[in-house]
Amino acid sequence: MNVTELANKKKAFLGLTPDDVNDLIVRLNGVEKTFDKGEIIAHAGMEVSRMLVVVSGRLHAYAEPPGEQPMLVREIAADDVLGLWLMLTQEIACWPVTIVAVEDTNLISLDMERARKLIANPQPYVTRLLANTAKMLASELLSVWRKMMVMSEQTIEARVMAYLTELDSETGRTGDVVAPFDRNHMAEYFHVTRPSLSRAICHLRDRGLITWHRNMFHLTPRPAPPQ
Repeated sequence: MNVTELANKKKAFLGLTPDDVNDLIVRLNGVEKTFDKGEIIAHAGMEVSRMLVVVSGRLHAYAEPPGEQPMLVREIAADDVLGLWLMLTQEIACWPVTIVAVEDTNLISLDMERARKLIANPQPYVTRLLANTAKMLASELLSVWRKMMVMSEQTIEARVMAYLTELDSETGRTGDVVAPFDRNHMAEYFHVTRPSLSRAICHLRDRGLITWHRNMFHLTPRPAPPQ
């Protein structure tokens, strides 16, 4: 499968004809990149010159506070595009986070400066591309907002409940949530140790608020307050 065929299946290119996608790939010097599990794709502080469309695999983005352990900021899955904010914010020239492949990962790499020039002098199909980009940026913003809301809670139990409740609201409030992280990565996300997270989850179970099996959680409905 060539680069254009890979790109045709991604959200960033929805609504574009195969010829439009091929034209974009050529104009943006698109090339396929593969990374093994555990490989670092970008270091925080490294100059950005390419956008990366995730074709398959999973990645984690880590912030690196001075003097502290790296903090898991968000998971990046297939269809995400790394570098969208940086393309539109030219005064930021470096990656703000370190990005690591947590599975074998396949990417399409696109020239960022060429993308900026294309947007400045758009072809007819670029309007659709920008609309797709706006939706993806909104999704990224939601992820950042969720992280801020979760980390504002004072206890680990409260952070876990805030996180699961937010995920539940995005999937129709069914009470059933599939966490995107395993337990080790969830502890990294909450910036706590694995034993501390396990104790908090067990306490929530003992209080009758949740049940779980592996990374599948069920939020127990709370009784309505008396009238």
